[in-house]
Amino acid sequence: MTQSMRFRVAWHGRHVEGEAAIPTEPVRPRILLPLVQHLANAVVSLAEAAVKDAGKAISCRAGCGACCRQLVPVSRTEAHHLRDLIEAMPEPRRQVVRDRFTSGKQRLLEAGMLEVSERAADSEDRLAVGRDYFRLGIPCPFLEEESCSIHADRPLACREYLVTSPPELCRAEYEGTIRKVVLPARPMPAFARLDGVPSAERDSWVPLLLAPDWAEANPEPEPTVSGVELFARFLSVLNPGSAGVPPALPGSAGVPPALPG
Repeated sequence: MTQSMRFRVAWHGRHVEGEAAIPTEPVRPRILLPLVQHLANAVVSLAEAAVKDAGKAISCRAGCGACCRQLVPVSRTEAHHLRDLIEAMPEPRRQVVRDRFTSGKQRLLEAGMLEVSERAADSEDRLAVGRDYFRLGIPCPFLEEESCSIHADRPLACREYLVTSPPELCRAEYEGTIRKVVLPARPMPAFARLDGVPSAERDSWVPLLLAPDWAEANPEPEPTVSGVELFARFLSVLNPGSAGVPPALPGSAGVPPALPG
């Protein structure tokens, strides 16, 4: 069974809203990933409209892959999705991508950065870790001719990264020259909270470069929470304090759900 749930994000006089049929039975967070990807795209569209209103333009486009050498955080659920995406690729493409992940992981090992996510968990060290990673110049294994080969399935963090500064400045990411676009909401951290991390103060993520290995070693847990409650939790983090959100559903541990249809 499903329950119709509405969502709405407003910003700078514009808004995006929609309605989706969400499973009422326990499901894994991955069931919601296509919807969250769609919502992320909609949130980005709000930011793009605000940029245009300000007389500026997004400089990101196909063929400019400088940002695809950054430390990209993916949620644990996305790690499983990416692993399965690779496994579904036809040969020899699948092996090519696997080899790129192996090569990149070896670069991290040689640089002493295999524990990169643990270091970056400390907010004071996060910028330094990102800088060290970027300096390694490891291209994303999915990069083809400086364009994303899995664009429709790209991580949420990649969807959220936009700049208005000249593309060539992205090669000097940590020199303070980049003008990043502010988003009205951040779907990636909100979605990562669905992965069952004990501490609500820490987002759970895996470096994209290590995602397939992590997913292989950590099977997805059995579902214990309904899709309705999962989506409600996601929205409560994405857009906290939204007006009109009704009281928590029974058994939802005080988490306000989305607006039921």
